[in-house]
Amino acid sequence: MDKILWEKVQGFDFDKATEQYGFSTRLALENHWTLYFTQVALLEYKKFMFLAATQSEMVSPSEIVDIVWHQHLIFTNSYTDFCNLLGKRIEHIPSTHNRSDFEMFHKAKERTKELYEINFGKQPLEVWYYTNELDSLELVHSRFNVATLRRNFLKYAIIASIPVCLLIFPILIKIKNPDFLIGYFIVFFAIIMLLEFYIRRSFLSLYNRIKSNPIVQNLSALELVFFKEGKLEKVIHGVVNNLIQNKKIRIRTDNRLELLDKSLGDNKYENCVIEFMRDSESVSYKDLCHTVKQKPIFDQLQKATYRIRNRVITSKEFAFIATAVMIVLGVLLSIIFSRFITGIWRGKPITFLLLAIVPLVLISIGYINRLTTFMFSKVISSALKKEIRNNNEVQNNWEWNYFLYGSVVLSSFFIPIANSTNSSSNNFFSKDSGTSSSSSSSSCGSSCSSSSSSCGSSCGSSCGGCGGGD
Repeated sequence: MDKILWEKVQGFDFDKATEQYGFSTRLALENHWTLYFTQVALLEYKKFMFLAATQSEMVSPSEIVDIVWHQHLIFTNSYTDFCNLLGKRIEHIPSTHNRSDFEMFHKAKERTKELYEINFGKQPLEVWYYTNELDSLELVHSRFNVATLRRNFLKYAIIASIPVCLLIFPILIKIKNPDFLIGYFIVFFAIIMLLEFYIRRSFLSLYNRIKSNPIVQNLSALELVFFKEGKLEKVIHGVVNNLIQNKKIRIRTDNRLELLDKSLGDNKYENCVIEFMRDSESVSYKDLCHTVKQKPIFDQLQKATYRIRNRVITSKEFAFIATAVMIVLGVLLSIIFSRFITGIWRGKPITFLLLAIVPLVLISIGYINRLTTFMFSKVISSALKKEIRNNNEVQNNWEWNYFLYGSVVLSSFFIPIANSTNSSSNNFFSKDSGTSSSSSSSSCGSSCSSSSSSCGSSCGSSCGGCGGGD
């Protein structure tokens, strides 16, 4: 292994220090990757290109590495600089889809794995084995759409009340009011308490299954804030509050924000806010939130975390928990609906029954809707807080403190301004499940020669390879 060259490759920076929409941010945004996974993918891309430049035989990238490669080619100056550092121009040329090339490219992939393990150790599975990195969570996709079941919950409960009424009719006519309503309310809320215990335990078990996954394990503090709160404004609150506490921004008497220090730092989120405020004497916090949350760095955070959340709630494991809760609550509602039908059929007074049904239906629907956020806002955040509080390294980091303690760490002068934006913002997690956008992964493969002039390629269902040196 050429250690001197590898050190140079490791040190190559794809981004400029103060760039708002640099290479890595664009890569993360377009593929809905977390910040951690983006950096891992970039490192694996560097390793692949190092092998391509130093080996005399063909090597082949994974699907994830090929996505990075395609993206880097668009940044022509950066790609030229990188190839100059490697000492060879590595071209990426579409293939002819020649079937006879299949075996050659398969061997190239096997060879790449062997060379990788010799030089770098074991390949990270989430980059080299899976086409979609979230498949590494190993969650089975559910055949049932939880959002669809949730929307049709009341309809199913009403339909179920007809056979339930026929089944329990002899019992219903024997129980008189108010005994029925009193007994029903006791049973209803006792079952709600049991369901609360069930979903907490089940969601914690589901989280324990995926928490060792590197992508979940390395979520940033602000990504976790978004998981917990479901509102991008909450993330912006933390960023702006830190700028206020560091005296880079001040709150004027008219509650507008004024930028005191225009210098940029290491935090991209803070830099984004500073650059927005640079050209204005003062800005309202509402306008700042509205503009900043559409910036690539914040948009990327939202899309990446939503994509992970979506993978969880569309899983068979999550659907089983949610469906079990809906079945239990549906059966409960069908019983009181049956009582209502029986009362109408027998000409009994149903006013109090109707008044009871309305809040019970609202409670049931609210409880079911809560399922889609409960795992992230309560279960995962509570489990992580216990782990993080024992980590002394994060105690002095404002982002982690903000995740741990929330609005408690906000400046008392800033809290009223921050709260004024919360009332008008939409909860991102209230959206129905379904991908906000599919990951823009490339299925185009390639093969190339790393000779200084040109290379051959194969574009198929997977990437072909990159030939070795001269």
